[in-house]
Amino acid sequence: MIQKYHFFLILMQMLTVAVLQPAKAEGHTPEYIATATDRSVRLSKGQVEVSFMLDLGERIVYTNHQRRVTPVLTSADGTRQAELPAVVANGRNRAIKLLKEPQNNDKEAYVTLRGNKEENRHVSYRAAIAYEPWMDNARLSLREEVTGCNCGDVLQAEQTLEEQALYQPLLQPSAEAECPRTFTPRSRQCNAFLIYPVDQTRLYPTRYGNADELAKIDSALRFVRQNPDYVIQRIYISGYASPEGRLEHNRRLAEGRAEALRQYVTRHYDVADTLLDVTAGEENWHDLQTAVSHMELPYKSELLDIIAATDVDPDQREARLRAVGGGQPYAVLLRTVYPSLRKNTFRIQYISRERTPEEARRLSDEAPAELNAYEFYTVARTYHADAPQAYGNLLLRAADTYPDNTTANLNAARVCLLRGDTERAARYLQHTADEPAAWNNRGLLLWQQGNQREALYWFRKAADAGNTQAQENLKEIEKRGI
Repeated sequence: MIQKYHFFLILMQMLTVAVLQPAKAEGHTPEYIATATDRSVRLSKGQVEVSFMLDLGERIVYTNHQRRVTPVLTSADGTRQAELPAVVANGRNRAIKLLKEPQNNDKEAYVTLRGNKEENRHVSYRAAIAYEPWMDNARLSLREEVTGCNCGDVLQAEQTLEEQALYQPLLQPSAEAECPRTFTPRSRQCNAFLIYPVDQTRLYPTRYGNADELAKIDSALRFVRQNPDYVIQRIYISGYASPEGRLEHNRRLAEGRAEALRQYVTRHYDVADTLLDVTAGEENWHDLQTAVSHMELPYKSELLDIIAATDVDPDQREARLRAVGGGQPYAVLLRTVYPSLRKNTFRIQYISRERTPEEARRLSDEAPAELNAYEFYTVARTYHADAPQAYGNLLLRAADTYPDNTTANLNAARVCLLRGDTERAARYLQHTADEPAAWNNRGLLLWQQGNQREALYWFRKAADAGNTQAQENLKEIEKRGI
């Protein structure tokens, strides 16, 4: 008569040992103790490879029992599992019974052992299973089941070997790049549509509505000169003519009108001549093209084709424009567009002086555009060296204020990668230089997004170019497997 077993389960996590123990079995208390040492879980060619040395303990299996030890990968949320081939140990009587019932033999077992022999105690286990993304954060456990002859489950237990089965590489972005101490050029620009007498270059400030146009220049100059924190670097003046008439004549008109404005500025604003950069005049085909593209005109496509034909002599282009549609479109342009092509442009370039750290700290909140990019770093290092969140926020503000500054964008991407903000990191990386530090950061972004294969390309590219952080990242990934 087969005894009924009353049993309880003792789980011991120290030393990753599971103890399976039925109460009173055949006059004594048996114990099943399994340990797994030299554990390794790695990725290789799309497979998760699991290996360890399994010790089944002094009591391997009782004569009527079948003992199954199965490695199991379980997702972090517990919703998915994958079993690897089991180690099966059959007691003597159990093995004899299975010989008579070959249909019950476990053909999928990693190995099948027979009897309570010392030689069966240690099993060198190595198996693989197809990788799935959820396995990145899976835990590895040993599930042990012991069944008796015709009496159902006797024992069942599970012990965790590794809470994080696959090694999680400690990947880092490139070190913070030094933001150069450069003064960002700033500028104010205006178009002055000054009217000159026909075929003349003399400027009449108070006639033809010129006073209103010159007021634009006055406003730009006053804005810079009245701010003690601004220093003028250069003033650019150019003149343009509309393209009717001969090219050489129009060039002389445009150049003369630019010179007339230069004289006006030096005379009225006491500006050193060395600060002025006067550009030789040209026919204003660019603004003509822009104007026509926004108009509803007959023969518009033909007009635009002629204007865009920069390889054709300008005088020939102008003659072709006159001929389109019997001259009617040209007459419209002459009346509505050409007057605005006869203009001067005025641009004042200046820099903002370096502020004290305290001034920069105030401006970083109140008027960040007044700071040079490197001054955000001065504030961060002076006041927030021990406050990573505030420090990082200032680096983000530097990049947001100067979206074309590649160093500021590189460091802003670094901040976002450390915070796990992949969306913002991707935006900043679009404005970085094509250099190893950015390649490493791009690799980290792709890794965080789950695109590990492409991430490896960028890590290797950066490492081959000498980026030490990329080299360290590859070493970390090698611990996990590829």
